Amino acid sequence: MSRIEYLCVGNLEGTIVASSFYGADKKTEKKYSNFCSRICSKGSKFKAGEVNILQQKKKAGSPDPDQFLVKLSKNGTKSALFICVSKNESMNKKAVLKDFEKEFWKTVEKDPAGAKTGSLNKASKPVFATIMSKHGRDRIAETNAKVAGLKNQMNQNIEQQLNNMEALVETEDKASELESDAKEFNKTSLSLKWAMCWKNAKWTIILVTTIVVILVVIIVVAVCFMNPDACKSDKKDENK
Repeated sequence: MSRIEYLCVGNLEGTIVASSFYGADKKTEKKYSNFCSRICSKGSKFKAGEVNILQQKKKAGSPDPDQFLVKLSKNGTKSALFICVSKNESMNKKAVLKDFEKEFWKTVEKDPAGAKTGSLNKASKPVFATIMSKHGRDRIAETNAKVAGLKNQMNQNIEQQLNNMEALVETEDKASELESDAKEFNKTSLSLKWAMCWKNAKWTIILVTTIVVILVVIIVVAVCFMNPDACKSDKKDENK
C-alpha cells in the first residue's frame, strides 16, 4: 500500500524533467502531470526551502482530494521544484521533500533548467526508488491489513476446529450406535446358537431312539427266526 501517488521534478519553465507514477490509471497520471506543470510554471513565486501544500477542492461524494506537496530547492546555481502527490494526511511531508531534494542533488548531475520533459527520468530512477522505499509504504495500513488477515485466519481456524468437534461428536455417536448394534447382534446370535443346538439335539435324540427301536425289532425278529420254539413258549406263557 503506497502513501505516495506521484513524484516529479520540474524546472521553473514549467517542464517536468523527471517523474514517477505509482498507480494504474493513465488518466490520473496525465492529470497529475498537467497540474504539476502549471505549478512549476509559477515556481518563482514559491520561497526556497519552504514546504507548500496545495490541495484540490473536495467535491460532494468524491474521494479524499490529492495533496500536492511542493518545495523550491536551490543547489548553487541550480534550482528545481520537487513535488510529491499524496492522499495520506499522516505522512511527514517535510521529511519526504527534504530526502527527495537531497537524493536528487546527490544523484543527478545535470541541471534541470532547460532540460526536456522526462529527460532526467533514467538518472532519477534510483532517487524515486529510495524515496518510495523510505516513505512510500503505508506501514500503518499494512499493519492493519496484516492484523485483519491474521484475524481472518484465526476465525477460519476456530471455525475449522468447531467443525472438527462436530464431526468428532457425530463420530462418537455413530460409534456408540455401532457398539449398541454389536451387542444386540451378539445377543441375537447367542440366542440363535442355543436354538440351533437344541434343534440339533432334538433331532439327534429322535434319530437315536428310532435306531434303537429298529435294532430291538430286528433282534426280536432274529431271535424268533433262529428259535421259533422260544417265541411260541413265550406266547403260551402269555396266553396262560
